[in-house]
Amino acid sequence: MASERHREREEDRGELGPLPGGHHGLSREQIADSQRERLLAAIAAEVAEVGYRDVKIRAFTSRAGVSTRDFYELFETKEACFLAAFDAVREHLEKVVTAAASGPPDWPHQVSAALRAALDFFAAEPDLARLCLVDPVSATPTTAVHFRGVVLACAPALARGRELLEDPDALPPSTEDSLLGGAVSLAAGNVVTGRTEELPALLPDLVEFLLTPYLGSQRAAALGGETATG
Repeated sequence: MASERHREREEDRGELGPLPGGHHGLSREQIADSQRERLLAAIAAEVAEVGYRDVKIRAFTSRAGVSTRDFYELFETKEACFLAAFDAVREHLEKVVTAAASGPPDWPHQVSAALRAALDFFAAEPDLARLCLVDPVSATPTTAVHFRGVVLACAPALARGRELLEDPDALPPSTEDSLLGGAVSLAAGNVVTGRTEELPALLPDLVEFLLTPYLGSQRAAALGGETATG
């Protein structure tokens, strides 16, 4: 298994190689875009292998087939490249989750669908799961603040559940913050312990956990049970 994974990574490095020399017909802007995309993919792969703090710029620029000089034309620091990779994944995941949540007719099932889409995505992309769920918290103070902002941006969607309560203000203002933090911590725990492919199995527990404050424990548990068989 280890040798197969190594071979796959070597193949990936070939796919991320430099552009051919000569008249390739690409504009300077297209070349820069290609280099940027390869750098983002390369830093994600390096972070997955050694963790953000041990990633060396020369290592992932070499992996991307981009010179160090060209790297500094695109990014000021390793941190800037890391954040760009994080945001690229976030933007894609937002589209995936929004599309998934647009199907179900009611809010509880929309939350469930969004969670399923996110868990399935990260289970299929373990490198990106590490990049987005684990390393931002401890990489640098800036990445930690950025990560927290992204998580809190999900709070309004979750707070829609307050509309189902007789008194929307019955829950503490910090409820959504606490729920999201707990859900992210649970998912990150799977990634840290090498069980990223098992993330979808968390869906029933996460649905119950997130919906209980709004629906009550009995109904939230029932909806969580639906996901285990659905």
